Amino acid sequence: MSKRKRFHRPTVLLAMGWFVHEINVGVARYARSAGWILEDLASHSGVVDPDWSGDGIITLVEDIRSPLVGFLERAKVPVVNLTGHFPELPYPRVLQDNHAIGRTAADELIGRGFKNLAFFTIDRDVPVVTERMAGFREAALAAGCTYHLIDYTLEMSKSKERQSMIRWLAAKLLKLPKPLGTMAQFDAEANIIVQACLLVELQVPEDVAVVGVDNDPIYSELGPIPLTSVNSNRELLGYRGAELLDQLMRGGTSPEQAVRVPSGGITVRQSTNIFATSDVALSKALRFIKENATKTICVDDVAKASGISRRALYQKFDGQVGRSINVEIIRQRLNLAKDLLVSSDMKLDALAYECGFQGATSLSNAFRCHLGMGPSAYRERARSKS
Repeated sequence: MSKRKRFHRPTVLLAMGWFVHEINVGVARYARSAGWILEDLASHSGVVDPDWSGDGIITLVEDIRSPLVGFLERAKVPVVNLTGHFPELPYPRVLQDNHAIGRTAADELIGRGFKNLAFFTIDRDVPVVTERMAGFREAALAAGCTYHLIDYTLEMSKSKERQSMIRWLAAKLLKLPKPLGTMAQFDAEANIIVQACLLVELQVPEDVAVVGVDNDPIYSELGPIPLTSVNSNRELLGYRGAELLDQLMRGGTSPEQAVRVPSGGITVRQSTNIFATSDVALSKALRFIKENATKTICVDDVAKASGISRRALYQKFDGQVGRSINVEIIRQRLNLAKDLLVSSDMKLDALAYECGFQGATSLSNAFRCHLGMGPSAYRERARSKS
């Protein structure tokens, strides 16, 4: 009688240069479904067992000189790298769509009427920062905004003392035109912008609106001012990294380009909760549209919320916003639809109603008119980059 063949449970190592809880959660979620044995001691201790043996490794390489790099070379198993820091390393990568993250932050500020936009960095040459900065700048310039770079990289190499950075940044912010919309490379640096504003009595968001990245509750919810933040989808990053590793362990081939994970949209909090205009009626109108775009609203509803006549409101939109009331309503709906198309598998009819459109046909017409392509093509193109 032949013995039953024992099922092999793959052993996967999380060998991270730094610990990111959401990434680990995403990897663990996939590992459960795949029946893996998951080892993550190296993620917490930073030390890898030179005698480790298993079937695959998921890593974040922090330093090209790290012993981790030599360990990965000796392991002789499939490896997936979740950082773009060192593209010369010969491992397939799963990365965030940092250009899209930058564009999302800029769109939030542009949609709130800001004409002066600034990006704050302390690590200008790190790929993730470079990409976010580029996406933010491209969106700002495409919208006719003035773009400013607030770059602390050189000063950071001299001193990492937090209070020195805050004082330096406060002086820079005072010199820039107001109202100013800002994006920081991560949530931590966004909170530094907030603290710099408080130091010199700049009002957030009235004088300086602030957007961070990662939607980390420590920074975005528990800082001095609740922080608007782009969700970088770190849990999905871990999940997609594990998914790719599974394919490689089963004999699949490495993708030629890095796999890009779409962002998870933006969570709006107090740090951008304003419209950058001194016109009270216009501000009320824009806020009403932002908060009610997914409902069945019309121009009369917007005019009523603004407290002025339709004709007067039309003139304000034409002269100050540069687009009509109806176009602004559609723009807000399209922004939500674009996020849902990338981050969900909702059918077009359901997605359309969720965003305030009257069905898939209305959604498709809006996409073709304003973006030059249908929603399905937009979803396919966005996901092909991810």
